Amino acid sequence: MSTAAKRPAARRDAVVDRLHGREVPDPYRWLEDADDPGCAAWLDEQAETFARHTGTWTGRDAWRARLAEAAGGGGAAVPTASPPVWRHGRRFFLRRTPDMQLPVLMTAGPDGPPRVLLDPLALDASGTTTLGYWRPSPDGGLLAYQVTRRGDERPLLWVLDVAAGGLIDGPLEPGRPTPVAWLAGGTAFCYIDTPGPGLEAGRRLRLHRVGTDPAADPVLFHTDHPQLSVTTAPDGRRLMLSAAPGATSGNLLWLARAPDERAPDLRPELVHDGTADGTRAVLKFAPDGRVLAVTDRDAPFGRLCAVDPADPRAEGWRTVIAEEPGVVLADCAALTDPGTGEARLLTVRTRHGASELRLHAPDGTALRDVPVPGHGTVARLTVPPDGGPRAWFVYTDYTTPPAVHRVDIDEGSCVPEAPPVPEPPPVPEARPGPEARPISRGAAARAGVRARPDVRRLTYASADGTRVRMHLIAPPGGSGPRPLVLSAYGGFGASTPPAYSPAVAAWVEAGGAYAVASVRGGGEEGTGWHAAGRGRNKPNAVDDFTAAARALIDGGHTSPDRLAIRGASHSGLLVAAAVTRRPELYAAAVISDAVTDMVRYHRFGVGRLWTEEFGTADDPEHFAVLLGYSPYHRVRPGTGYPAVLLTCPRHDPRVDSMHTRKMTAALQHATASSRPVLLRCESGVGHGERSLSRWLGLQTDVLAFCAAHTGLRLP
Repeated sequence: MSTAAKRPAARRDAVVDRLHGREVPDPYRWLEDADDPGCAAWLDEQAETFARHTGTWTGRDAWRARLAEAAGGGGAAVPTASPPVWRHGRRFFLRRTPDMQLPVLMTAGPDGPPRVLLDPLALDASGTTTLGYWRPSPDGGLLAYQVTRRGDERPLLWVLDVAAGGLIDGPLEPGRPTPVAWLAGGTAFCYIDTPGPGLEAGRRLRLHRVGTDPAADPVLFHTDHPQLSVTTAPDGRRLMLSAAPGATSGNLLWLARAPDERAPDLRPELVHDGTADGTRAVLKFAPDGRVLAVTDRDAPFGRLCAVDPADPRAEGWRTVIAEEPGVVLADCAALTDPGTGEARLLTVRTRHGASELRLHAPDGTALRDVPVPGHGTVARLTVPPDGGPRAWFVYTDYTTPPAVHRVDIDEGSCVPEAPPVPEPPPVPEARPGPEARPISRGAAARAGVRARPDVRRLTYASADGTRVRMHLIAPPGGSGPRPLVLSAYGGFGASTPPAYSPAVAAWVEAGGAYAVASVRGGGEEGTGWHAAGRGRNKPNAVDDFTAAARALIDGGHTSPDRLAIRGASHSGLLVAAAVTRRPELYAAAVISDAVTDMVRYHRFGVGRLWTEEFGTADDPEHFAVLLGYSPYHRVRPGTGYPAVLLTCPRHDPRVDSMHTRKMTAALQHATASSRPVLLRCESGVGHGERSLSRWLGLQTDVLAFCAAHTGLRLP
């Protein structure tokens, strides 16, 4: 065995649980504790092994250059702009130019030029401090914002004077990321905090008056549920609360008059309870005072309802836009026709994951479809609080980087809105090292000049005959088996809509192909599609993913020696399950930030929020299903596994990195092939956003690894 192929050996302990009459070995339980000296030493050895292997990958620097070029146009991981948030003619928005490590928050008045209001890199030159949720006050004079350090998801909440640019309040420590709901006067806001450690403490709604001691903030509402959110109407006089026991549970919804900051008192009225039937609802406050509800209650594909504020209970909701089977209602916004002054409704719907826009009369009558730029995704629909004829959103598809678009209802069309380019802000000199590696502005500016890839929509049959849709992105022209990367998500009712990815663009430009399967468990086909891949039905998602690989091979698009699969978070679970089910189908696999121990997942991080998605090993029936596909428990010694790269943060507050550590050790011990099983563990990041250089470092390693094991050579 070559030096590069040597694998670290991990201690195997005789730990065996007896659950529901079955023995469940867990030899790597000691790797659950990241602070254990033995675990730390094991991680150091893994880092050395990984470093040796990266030296054998050809073209690594070239991959980084291609990714930097592709990232110049943005993407989900490296956003370029956000739709404006309006306050009395002043707009607030995010912007990232190709040479910026992180997006900056900008503002512009009705007549003034845009200026940088907040730059995370100025707060922390290492690039490990990221901007979270932010919200301007009703008059735009103040800004509440959150920053998170090193990915720990324990934000600090500050208040900034927009005109002066200085801090006037904070920090508040809510414990977890929180929305901010300003009251009408603009001197107080509601936020959510966690009263104690762990999810068991529930969540509280508190009222903060700017400039006062947060310790004295009154508690207006408390729930034992681990999820709670708050939103205020545009005029700040009504308030919506939403709580849920889990990430995919039905929610509870309350409506209340906003509290008086001088004599805070909240009397919320429960208007919707979906905890029994799994239904969800969200209220939309129109500028003219109307209250609307987007819900899947009695409508698996969603419907829009009118809510009577005098009697807002769900039983009295009146359907305005009825459910259309096969088309998911995703969002809506209230606008005003400038010619007649009449109200209009703009809806975002998705058909098999791709977005459509439609304009409606107040009674729900469809007036006309608004053409979108292509077969892609409309996201983050935004309108000014006082209404008007315009709405803003982000559009993207597999070949189009995300960009802000504007729709004018009097014109009935969408037009791209060129974002202002910020002047380079004064930023402290960045620390040397990979985190601060500069990005070539010239290279990024050339992104998109090459021929656009071909995007094909395919369908295939899963194991039980269910038809599943898949997108295939490949170089224009040509055919025959080629190196191909397959991905899917298939969980929590989340869709994988067409969206630009710099990593996909770089891979396809180099001659590879990329496929995205819309497997069961996602939301592309409504709540029924999610239900078909959750809980006891979770194996359907794995079946669909495996069938996608088989369909790509049988269709001549790739071959087992050229097929790589990759996924992160829930997608990583699918990849890990696929590797342990049919290892012979794949040349390589990348598993990032994934849940892999399905027997013990609910004991770590925020795993308790996922029990309705997966079930729990405490239940005998759930246990049998979980053990049947749990990747960690399905690893079999003597099996020829593909090359596997597992990646994770050193500490992940959402998906505990113990999953990745244990899975790595199990695969390294079991595999009978000469192909490597590698761990890339990174400090100073979490489950979410990272700086551009950090993102480039990770994606470079992923693409170089996949290329090395599928035979893709950079031209």
